[in-house]
Amino acid sequence: MEALVAVLARAMGASPGQIGPETAFRTLGTWDSFAALALIYGIEERFGVLLGYGMLGTAVTVADLLALVESGRR
Repeated sequence: MEALVAVLARAMGASPGQIGPETAFRTLGTWDSFAALALIYGIEERFGVLLGYGMLGTAVTVADLLALVESGRR
């Protein structure tokens, strides 16, 4: 979770202290196509998991996003 929070904070321009499992990550900073690309790239770079826009669109909270990352690592 901690590594994902760091990726998310960097992509969204937010403080890691603002982010928890139940945080709706699209409410952090400005959510736009650039932020989505930065998040997708950051996840791929850090975890080696490629998420597409469709997969990213299914996640609402940071916990949802973590589940996607973990399912892609198997």
